[in-house]
Amino acid sequence: MVFERILNSIHEGRLLPGAHISDTSLAEEFGVSRTPVREALQRLREIGVVEASASRFTRVAVVSPRETAEAMVVWGALFGALIEETIPIATADVLDAMTSDHENFLAAVAGLRMQDIATTNFAFFSRLVTLSTNESLRRAITSVVHMVRLGSLHLPDYIDFEALGNAQSLLIEAVRARDIDRAHEAMTVIRNIRIPIDSE
Repeated sequence: MVFERILNSIHEGRLLPGAHISDTSLAEEFGVSRTPVREALQRLREIGVVEASASRFTRVAVVSPRETAEAMVVWGALFGALIEETIPIATADVLDAMTSDHENFLAAVAGLRMQDIATTNFAFFSRLVTLSTNESLRRAITSVVHMVRLGSLHLPDYIDFEALGNAQSLLIEAVRARDIDRAHEAMTVIRNIRIPIDSE
């Protein structure tokens, strides 16, 4: 519970990159001891969204464009494996949920609401993750996607929202037709979205 609440605070922008985190303050806020807060912060360090220096600070990670681009490469490789497993077994419920997420994503892009763009995009791609029976794959994707989400949230000038929307459309078509090749076309579109790492 503590892990999820801190993670939500980061993704929803209540805890911004570079913001210092106090385990004492969080324990008071959540009404728990410092032990579960420290355990949650350790898990967040393991997935890269929190960084710490012994006896100096614990803070929300500042994810650079280079780190975001590198995390995207890993996510793309993992998601490519995921669609091989999940496209053939995708259900009508998953298709409906992805379609709704896509509509919400387009509305968020039209209003340039960065938090909503990140949230709806995350929800969209998470639908297929829930279908996987490969626990190691699910855990790996979930871990790296938090780095991508945190990094891309602060790179609005570099994200090609039109291409991302097109990739979502292709993936919806792939789910509807249970077409793995079409799903890989969607992943190719995403892989071609470039984040300039020389702007760091």
